[in-house]
Amino acid sequence: MKRLFRKGSVARDWFGLDFFQVGPRLLRDSGTLYLLDEVGSTSEFLRGGGDAAQGRLCRWDGWGWKARKRARLEPVTDPVPGMVVVARRQSLGKGRQGRSWDDCGGLHLSVVVPPHRASFAQGFSVWLGLLSVLVLREDFMVDARLKWPNDIMVGRRKLGGILLESTRSGAEKMVVAGLGMNLSTTRSGFPSHLQGVATSTLIETGQLLRPGEVGGRIIARVEQELDSFQEHGWGPYRPALSFLDCLLGQEVHLVSGGRDYKGRAAGIDDHGALLLEDAAGRIKGFSAGDVHLTALEQTEASRPVNFSAAERRHGNESSDH
Repeated sequence: MKRLFRKGSVARDWFGLDFFQVGPRLLRDSGTLYLLDEVGSTSEFLRGGGDAAQGRLCRWDGWGWKARKRARLEPVTDPVPGMVVVARRQSLGKGRQGRSWDDCGGLHLSVVVPPHRASFAQGFSVWLGLLSVLVLREDFMVDARLKWPNDIMVGRRKLGGILLESTRSGAEKMVVAGLGMNLSTTRSGFPSHLQGVATSTLIETGQLLRPGEVGGRIIARVEQELDSFQEHGWGPYRPALSFLDCLLGQEVHLVSGGRDYKGRAAGIDDHGALLLEDAAGRIKGFSAGDVHLTALEQTEASRPVNFSAAERRHGNESSDH
């Protein structure tokens, strides 16, 4: 699967609008896509926050996407299911628990999830992460795996992550899913504090993937399997989850609710909770928290500290890569 694009075509359409093939439900409900040059946060823009941004408003006309002329676009005040916001650059991207998401060149996408009971179920964010991993593996040959709750990893390096937030349009409550993924960053392109802990699809495959193609494939897969997830739950996904859960069977350190826990990761339950087995063999589920491999923490702790000026500059910044 070889994708080579002339520089001119990338400059004219950095997103890859023709590649953005999503499911019929999303197009039926909205068929609206904001392609922004730069924004603070795509999710905030979609939820009516932040500043106006330059970009193009695109509409689906039944045959394809039609992009209007570049204009100054105001944040969305009336989000509808299926609406998508994408930015070429994102300056205030967010990760879980208030962390920042550094823009290193890639996919910055937020979508109002089509109305479905499954989107309000516990464990939905873990399921989204699993489907994203499956798309990357099956469609783009990326050796991606899932780190609870919804980080996308290749080995021990982070490729992307998902953040769920709620919003309202009138009396209707909706879910906004934000997806950040490194696509075009080279090994030397990451800032010093992400060197060795972040990766990109370019590094892993040698291919320059368009944001529209990756984002479209993931959204279409989610839409296609929403009904199945609602009806059958985690049952059909258990084999894939067990194989792709990069924490399963590993000794981990979990910080949850301000407390520290250590034990062996014993899987993820049907509510999306991480199961942790302690030294006495007792298993407890955790619905939220930060988890790290114990062996990796010990390795990092044993390394000599020799901060460069750039590392000192970023030392107090929190990243969700």
